[in-house]
Amino acid sequence: MSKTTKIITSAMVILLIVVGFWYAIFHYQNLAPTETMKVRIASLPNAQGLPIYLALEKDYFKDAGLDVALLKFEAPNQIIDALLQGQVDLTHPGGATGIAGIADFKNPGKLKIYALSGGDMTVQNDAILVKNNSSITSIQDLKGKKLGIMAGTIQWQTIAREILAQNNLEYDKDVKIVEIALGLQAQALASGDVDAVLCIEPVPTIVKAKGIGKELVPFAAAKYISNPFYGGAGIIRVDFAKKNPNTTKKVLDVIAKATDEINQNPDAARQYLKGYTQLDDTTISRVPILHFKMYSNFTQDDINAVQKFYDIFTKYNVVNGQMDFKHLLYSPLVN
Repeated sequence: MSKTTKIITSAMVILLIVVGFWYAIFHYQNLAPTETMKVRIASLPNAQGLPIYLALEKDYFKDAGLDVALLKFEAPNQIIDALLQGQVDLTHPGGATGIAGIADFKNPGKLKIYALSGGDMTVQNDAILVKNNSSITSIQDLKGKKLGIMAGTIQWQTIAREILAQNNLEYDKDVKIVEIALGLQAQALASGDVDAVLCIEPVPTIVKAKGIGKELVPFAAAKYISNPFYGGAGIIRVDFAKKNPNTTKKVLDVIAKATDEINQNPDAARQYLKGYTQLDDTTISRVPILHFKMYSNFTQDDINAVQKFYDIFTKYNVVNGQMDFKHLLYSPLVN
């Protein structure tokens, strides 16, 4: 074989290797699954969902190329079940922080918390309400009475249990517990179906604005459970985030943008509660705008507060062990 022939042969071999390499890359890319741009977000009609409501109304998701569907649920437990069954991809920041912790304890590694929402002793997340003409003036006066709580949630069952225990009352023995859907709590108090109701915003605002009732205990969870109290959480499916890291980043970037807007100008943001909650034009101006935080802004005080909340589930044997909030903290897969 001549020297020229050897050179030509070597060049052809190298060319074939290069072409084969690039073909393999192209073929692999074509076979690789494409990330979905369709995102299903679970929602309850509560004030904790404001970042999602604002982002939807301002077309922030659409501008990011995302096709977002907001799926409505009646109870927090239903949302966690839907997440675990792959029926939704994430929740707005009003998913149940406590139920997410319980689910993670029983089925580790399937859910992460990307946001928190709640209140403290200045910004009200929840309250115990009674009718305006009620003779009940203290929690102790609830003995022998009916207390309404949100239906279908071990979170608020356990919170109510702890609040009553701190006032020397036994849950569902000294005080009868009645579970009521969020949208029916004001009506139940007005009709006398219950003597008092432990409820989250916007129910306290609606009840007071309509002259139905008044606060027996304002800032209830912040007073008796943890301060600050983060009852709401943005929860995301781990498998969705892993399969769709870039889509997940886009979604959370939009939510972070909306959250920043709310925190910078709460009064301008409150208008976006209309249509997603029971609030109307007269009550929207009165509802407290909650504290909203994305995972990147969680402080040690926030983490400690949620952990203190989580510890009551161990105290009442909801779980056989300690729930660890740090295990649930979301960490981005794409920077």
